[in-house]
Amino acid sequence: MYKKYAIISCNKEIGDINFRNPFIRFFPKKMIRNYIIKKLPLNITEIDYLGNLGLDIKLPITEEELIEEEYTKVIIDEFNRRHLIYNINTLVISKELKDYRDYFESIIGDEKAVQLLYIDKVIKKIINLINKELKDMNFVIIDGDNSKTRFIIDNIYQGINSLTIVTSKPEIFEERVDEIYDETGLAVGITNYNVNQEISSDIIINCNGDKDKIFYSFDEGSYIIDFVSDDDKVKNILIKRNDINIITGVDMYVDNHLMSKELLHGILLNENRMLRSMFLYGYKTNMYERLDKIKSKYHVTIGNIYQRGEELQS
Repeated sequence: MYKKYAIISCNKEIGDINFRNPFIRFFPKKMIRNYIIKKLPLNITEIDYLGNLGLDIKLPITEEELIEEEYTKVIIDEFNRRHLIYNINTLVISKELKDYRDYFESIIGDEKAVQLLYIDKVIKKIINLINKELKDMNFVIIDGDNSKTRFIIDNIYQGINSLTIVTSKPEIFEERVDEIYDETGLAVGITNYNVNQEISSDIIINCNGDKDKIFYSFDEGSYIIDFVSDDDKVKNILIKRNDINIITGVDMYVDNHLMSKELLHGILLNENRMLRSMFLYGYKTNMYERLDKIKSKYHVTIGNIYQRGEELQS
């Protein structure tokens, strides 16, 4: 039987739970909960997105009950014990369950990861906002996760004239930098973190989720693509550098239809073992061509771009 992706959510109210015995809902609360934990009555319907069959699963818990952390964890634990029965490969977690994301024992679609996966398309969208020729633009990658940095390098080095990698481990990238120079003539700069340096920049891709101060080094008007930092870090940078732009999210369309990013990622992960391997264990350069074919299966385009929820205009 083929593997499926599943969208996991909860019920609006107790009357929506799929009790096999309709009189259960009239029992005392403790009896109802004991029944739910023992039987785990899920509401399950089949769904189809992008031609891929999956499941819509509602856990037997209401939105109101989610504030009860221990009870919610018990329900999720019961689901974890049984989800293989439904042949589920990947999960897409609803917004109301986001605080419990880490308690699900499965591969979970991630909006930041799928935006990073299509970083080439995000960059093209930003270039349209900048009144500058590509050949004159300066690209910077802030390393913090060598796997992400390698993936971005492989996606952007073709056709550009300036690329700088800011890293605490320059030796990791020396071999790849030499290969790129031999192939294209692009002399990639590698520099250590230094808040006193000036780095020519138009587009910066951040792979470092830690609270660093390297943002002081960038040119006024630069665009930082940041799909790794938490909101507090982004807010802190903007307070100190209100002359730069930080892209924290984008709209993604498939065949001109606005798509949930978590769902798109969940479908992609469900479809391809290598993409799951990259998501779990990191990217290797020999994956690039196969990943490009995976990405090209769906006609993905980038719509509006956002800075902390606010649309950025040209």
